[in-house]
Amino acid sequence: MQTTQPPTQPEQTPPPEAQARQELFANGFLAGLAAGILATGIMLLLNIEFHGVSLPEEMGSWITQLMPAPLFAFLHQLIGDDAKHVLVAIVVVGQCAAFGLAGGLFNQASGHSSIAHPRPDGKSTTMRWSAGLLLALLLWLFSGLLLLPLFGSGLFGANTTSGLSGSMWSMGVVGLVYGLLYVLLRNLFSVREQVAREALGAQAARERSRQTRRDVLRSGGLVLGVGVMGYLAWRFISNGLGSAGTNVAHITQNFKRKIVPPPTPNYGTLQPAQNLSPELTRNDQFYTVSKNLVSDPTVDARGWHMEVKGQVRAPYTLNYDEILQVPTRQQYESLMCISNEVGGPYMGNALWEGFPLSTLLERAGVKEGATKVVLHAADDYSDSIHLSKALEPTTLVAVRMNGQTLPQQHGFPARLLVPGIYGMKHVKWITGIEVVNYDFQGYWQNRGWDDAAPVRMTTRIDTPLTGATLTAGRISYIAGVAFSGNKGISQVDVSLDGGANWQRATLKKPFSQITWVLWELSWTPKAGQYSVVARAIDLEGNVQDPAIASPAPAGSSGYHTISITVR
Repeated sequence: MQTTQPPTQPEQTPPPEAQARQELFANGFLAGLAAGILATGIMLLLNIEFHGVSLPEEMGSWITQLMPAPLFAFLHQLIGDDAKHVLVAIVVVGQCAAFGLAGGLFNQASGHSSIAHPRPDGKSTTMRWSAGLLLALLLWLFSGLLLLPLFGSGLFGANTTSGLSGSMWSMGVVGLVYGLLYVLLRNLFSVREQVAREALGAQAARERSRQTRRDVLRSGGLVLGVGVMGYLAWRFISNGLGSAGTNVAHITQNFKRKIVPPPTPNYGTLQPAQNLSPELTRNDQFYTVSKNLVSDPTVDARGWHMEVKGQVRAPYTLNYDEILQVPTRQQYESLMCISNEVGGPYMGNALWEGFPLSTLLERAGVKEGATKVVLHAADDYSDSIHLSKALEPTTLVAVRMNGQTLPQQHGFPARLLVPGIYGMKHVKWITGIEVVNYDFQGYWQNRGWDDAAPVRMTTRIDTPLTGATLTAGRISYIAGVAFSGNKGISQVDVSLDGGANWQRATLKKPFSQITWVLWELSWTPKAGQYSVVARAIDLEGNVQDPAIASPAPAGSSGYHTISITVR
C-alpha cells in the first residue's frame, strides 16, 4: 500500500510591514544599548566627580528598602563583601537594557515620522539630529517626573545630595550624550544595512542582520549568565567549606547564661602569632560599610557646617574651624557592623579623638519631652539614638582617628561614636544633630533592622586559618579577638573537640572596656582532625550566646568554629 507524505507547510514569513517594524526596533535597540552604556558611564562619572545624580544609586537604595532584612542578610552572606558591587552591576545592566528598549521603541515610532527623513537616493532613511534632542528631553522628563519620585528621591532628585539643580543638569548632560550618540549609531546601522542589501539582496541581507543581532545578544547573555552563576556557586561552596560544623545541641544543653561572680580576667603576655589582628587597626585597614552603592560623599571642609536643631532652646550652626575649637579628648573604641557574620571581618579598633555629644546638646539646651537625637549625614543617611545614650560621656563626635585627621571614608569632617551599639548608629559625615520628641526610625530601621542594636558578644579565631595543617608535637597558638560592645571581656574559652571540653585562654589587657580583647591559647597538638571552637564571657559574667542567628535583624550570634588537621 502506497502512502503519501502530508504536504509540508511553507515557512510563515511576517508581512513586509511587520518585518520593517522588527528591523526598526532591532536597529534602534542596538543603537540605544551602545549609547546607553556610554551614557551610564558618564552618569556614574558625574556622580563620583561632580555629585551629579546616579539613577543606579537611587534605584539600588529603593531595592534595598523593599528587601526584607532576612533576605538582605542572606544575600550579603552568600555574595560576601562584594554584595553592593553585585547589586550595582545588576542595576547598571538593567539601566543599559532600558536604554536599549527606549532606543528600539523610539526608532520604531519614528520610522515614518518627520524626525526621520529619506536619503536623496530614496534607498534608506536617516534620523535628524533634532530627534536625538527630543529623545533626550523625553528621557529627562521620564526620569525626573516618574523614576526619581518613585525611588523616593523627589521630583528631579530634589531630595538627594545632588539637590534639584545638580540632578537636573547632570541628567541633562547624560540625556544629551545618549540622544546624540543614539542618532549617530542608528544612522550608521541603517546605512550599513542598506549597503548589505545592495550587495547581497534584500532577503539575504535581512537574514544576516537578524542572525548577527541574535548572536550578539545570545553570546552576551550566555557569558553574563555563566559568570554570575559561577561566581555565586563559588561563594556558596567556599562559604560552606570555610566553616566547620559545631554540635550546637550539645553546647546549648550545658549552656549557662551567666556566671556569678564574673571570672577574673586572666591577663598575660601573648606570643606573636601569624594572622592575629593587631590591637590597633590601621586607618586603611579599618572596615568600611555604607548604604552608598557607587561612591561615598567627599566633603569639602570649607563649605561644610553642622546644625544643632530640633527640640532645643537655642539652635545653632558650627563650621569646621569652630568644631576644631571645641576641647577634645581621646578614646580607644572598637566598632562592629550589624551585618558582620560570626567570625566575620567587619570589626576594628582605633584611637579616636573628639568631644562628647553632650557638649553640643548642653549648649543648645534640650527641651523637656525630648526622647531621641537624630544624626543626619551628607549622603542623606540618618539614624537616631536615645537621648540618655547621647548624654553618656563616651558618646563622642570624633574628628581624628589614630592620630590623623578623620579620613574621608571614615566620616570626615565629623562622625559619631556610640559605644555598645552596632556601627550603623555611628553616623559618618554628620551635617545635622536634631533633637526630637518622637520615635524616629532611621535608614536601616525602615528596612527591617533593629533600632536598639546592642552589640552581641562575639569571639573570632584569627589563627590558625580554617583548613590549615599543623605539625604534630610542635607548639602552636590558637588566637583571636573577642568583643562585647561596652561590657568588656573577662574570659575566653577554647575547645579542641567541638565544644565538649574547654580550656581558658590568656588575654592581653585591653586599652579600655569598650575595645576588643586579644586572646591566645598555647597548644602542642597530636596528630588528628580537630574542630576548634571559641567563646567569650564579659565583665558582668554574661556568657556568649551559642544559638546560631544570622545578622538580620539584630546581629549574628553563635560560636566561631574552624577545622584543622595535625600531621
